[in-house]
Amino acid sequence: MPAAPLPERLIATLPLFKRVAPGNIAFLAKHVTLYRLKRGGIACRRGEPLECFFGVAFGQVKLVLRAGNGEQRVLRIVGTGDTFGEALVLRPRANPLDAIALSDALVIAFPARPIAMLLERDAHFARGMFARLAERMHELVAEIETGTLLNARQRIAAYLTGLAGPASRVRLPVTKTLIASQLGVTKETLSRLLREFCDHGLIDVQNRTIVVRDRARLAAVAQPVPEGFSGKPA
Repeated sequence: MPAAPLPERLIATLPLFKRVAPGNIAFLAKHVTLYRLKRGGIACRRGEPLECFFGVAFGQVKLVLRAGNGEQRVLRIVGTGDTFGEALVLRPRANPLDAIALSDALVIAFPARPIAMLLERDAHFARGMFARLAERMHELVAEIETGTLLNARQRIAAYLTGLAGPASRVRLPVTKTLIASQLGVTKETLSRLLREFCDHGLIDVQNRTIVVRDRARLAAVAQPVPEGFSGKPA
């Protein structure tokens, strides 16, 4: 049996489409556009009128919000298998973010019209799409809570706790500069607080590898009122 065309195979690897019937994936594959990006390449720009959303077949893409004064904030890192911009196919409007490749990447653009048709004909896909939008809403609420209610020390501790999960050793997925931007702190503040966590026996830092030595105390630092940890708010 011959292999499916490349777009079909790439779409089928994305978790959002894992329960979509092969015939519907073949239909969608006829309408998508593939973008092969080098590091620093632009998938989409802020202000562009977009009627599509994107999936990352491989690589990493950062979603960046830019202020009028030139400052920028990394809102999210999108990795292999993930999608972004889903809301733009349900309510077309100007794109609010820049999407920039952090590495060589292959990005799939899914146009609004065939996606709307697929939502009507495939209940599994429709449920998956709305579950994804609900997930993003909860993630955004958590990000707002973290950015407004937690200080720098707490934000970094919460990030490390969530990144490590049950593991005792985890590799930072991107550079410390990008992590600092994502957490709304300076790189210097991030480095200083990582050293502080090391000095207090919470973690060890080995280049981009974090070894969690005291998970309970690290999680306590991430709380709005840290317990069992001394130090002035950053």
